[in-house]
Amino acid sequence: MKRVIVSLMFGLGVLSTANAGGDVEAGKTKAASCAACHGPTGISAIDMYPNLAGQHADYLVKQLKAFKSGTRQDPVMAPMVAALSDQDMADLGAFFAAQSTGSATAATPAPAAETAAVEAPVEQAVEEVKEAATEAVAEVKAKVAVNVAGDAEKGKALAGTCAACHGTDGNSLVPMYPNIAGQHEDYIAKQLAEFKSGLRSDPVMAGMVAALSPEDMKNLAAYFATQEVKKGAKPSEVNQAGRDLYFGGDAKRGITACAACHSPTGQGMALAKFPALTHQKADYVKATLKKFRSGERGNDMNAMMRGVAVKLTDKDIEDVTAFLSSL
Repeated sequence: MKRVIVSLMFGLGVLSTANAGGDVEAGKTKAASCAACHGPTGISAIDMYPNLAGQHADYLVKQLKAFKSGTRQDPVMAPMVAALSDQDMADLGAFFAAQSTGSATAATPAPAAETAAVEAPVEQAVEEVKEAATEAVAEVKAKVAVNVAGDAEKGKALAGTCAACHGTDGNSLVPMYPNIAGQHEDYIAKQLAEFKSGLRSDPVMAGMVAALSPEDMKNLAAYFATQEVKKGAKPSEVNQAGRDLYFGGDAKRGITACAACHSPTGQGMALAKFPALTHQKADYVKATLKKFRSGERGNDMNAMMRGVAVKLTDKDIEDVTAFLSSL
């Protein structure tokens, strides 16, 4: 009995040490942007990304700090940790350390799927990641809905001036203008604010946002975010080259997988302000990637998009855009 008590006390001490300085609940909220690669509970559905569940908190914090300082280099992690404070890192370490190593959310693949996965690793990643991402996407959407500061009804009254380009409900009828229906509130508000400040340059939008107050922007963002984006027709065949780039990137060329930020389902990550790409206008996607590539657009956090786009060829852009239409 004495040994059991000592063991329990030791175990509790380890847990206490693992979470020292970190808040598990706060870390859970902050971990939303990690879900695409590492899973919502730290169980990764992609072989190239590590499991974090059950890892030592101090070790996780050490690695996050190394990514931020540059002593450990990674093109995906560097921009993801750039804005994290020491407390953020402690919270993330505490959250993932507290997760069970057996809490994977992806379903076990059937034997046939396992065989196909050996022959086509990308196919395996696509199916498993989509399954694993469902819970994470739903959780993020719920949190964003709770935290919305804007008034959708007031936003609707202001949205009349947006209709010519984006449609009355945010579904654009013009290929060169984006759909903004169903887009994340915080992302829309960020873009409006940056059009006004000039950080994102556009001669049309600059004039449209000039008279908007921060409250107007929040209300517009809330309105468009509550609208349903209209689904376009899916192609009869999936563009495989685009699919490979979206889910796997290109390590030889230093191209990060699109899914790392925009999620395996193309729904983006609301808390990280990474936009949804599903059902977006193809002409707009192509034009935007080319603007990031040339540097004409430069309001991306830590130059993340510019760093990827500068390595894309015109064919890469065509392929990724074609694949997005099949999501």
